[in-house]
Amino acid sequence: MSWLDPVRRALGERSEPTVVFFRDDDAGRGDVRLGAMLDRFEAHHVGVDIAVIPALVRGPLAAALRERIEIGGIRIHQHGLLHVNHEQEGRKHEFGPSRNLAQQSADVATGRNLLLGWFGEEMVEPVFTPPWNRCTADTGTAIRANGLHVLSRNTTAPRLDQPGLVEVPITIDWFGHRRGVRWTPDELAERIAEQVRGGEPIGVMLHHAVTNVDELGRVDDLLALCATHSGVHVSSIIEVANLRPHRAHHHGGAA
Repeated sequence: MSWLDPVRRALGERSEPTVVFFRDDDAGRGDVRLGAMLDRFEAHHVGVDIAVIPALVRGPLAAALRERIEIGGIRIHQHGLLHVNHEQEGRKHEFGPSRNLAQQSADVATGRNLLLGWFGEEMVEPVFTPPWNRCTADTGTAIRANGLHVLSRNTTAPRLDQPGLVEVPITIDWFGHRRGVRWTPDELAERIAEQVRGGEPIGVMLHHAVTNVDELGRVDDLLALCATHSGVHVSSIIEVANLRPHRAHHHGGAA
């Protein structure tokens, strides 16, 4: 018996491959554990999108990520600017309601320039992930004005539906919880299986900084399944973004 057996059963019931992508957040924080996680992705030849906090990048991190990008499979994109909260009350936002369009656009531009300085345009995906997966409509305008055309947040965030902006949501939070109680591995597997049955792309959000050895073992289990199961197509945020218009049109026509 494996905790992933429900996922295997769900995959076996589908006639088409299930699209899965992985996003690991907060590169620039807790990076002692980042290398261990990326080693697991590389061992299974599974790709991952890394959301990098621009203002926290330093030379050693930049060098390590550049090397992995050149090997292949690792992709990076912009994760806010500083990953700080600007709200005086309510939920945490770096790109929230207290920040106007000009302020948000300036922060996006600063962060993008920092990443381009470290990595060059060819290594930075035109994707933006706001810290805490939260932002406003102004954020969508700001990122498009700065040459970014893909927004990745949690699936629970209301869509912005802005022209020229493709939204590729995360659908599984590895550290998800219900009323403050962390999902068990079995509950996590059931949620993944449910999404497999739903047929839409599955985005798995990881946070390396809080991934201990036991958690990494379970991540490794899922990566092994994705790497070896014929019913899984491991994708990327950009690839899913390019599929989005086709998928939306297809499902709309079937309705």
